[in-house]
Amino acid sequence: MRTFYVLADAEVIDEVAVITASGELDHAVSPELRERLFAQIAAGRRRLLLDFSALTFIDSTAIGVIVGALSRLRALGGGTIAVVCAEESTPATNPEDLASVRKIFQIAGVDAGVELFSSRGEALLHLSRTAV
Repeated sequence: MRTFYVLADAEVIDEVAVITASGELDHAVSPELRERLFAQIAAGRRRLLLDFSALTFIDSTAIGVIVGALSRLRALGGGTIAVVCAEESTPATNPEDLASVRKIFQIAGVDAGVELFSSRGEALLHLSRTAV
């Protein structure tokens, strides 16, 4: 059973496309994330906000999708991706076995290419000040 949920279709706030997701983001649902990200890029959006504040897990396939979207933005002349993620996740079973989503971004080195924020408000403020 899939535990990935898109809480809201992409909304646009001050020219920033916001995609909100929760649950687990793994190889089975990464194509859905890719479709949503690339649809926004194709629509001309160059500032993307991924609200993963309710995400409990992300794997390398999903990280690859985000890196691919960032590469696509760069190929089109620029753009930025901001990610909202909690400081720590709340694992259902064994806390020692589950790194936070933020930590996974840092381990993968993706935090060097995308900005990580603790709240949607912080991310929107940053993106509103970012020239594209």
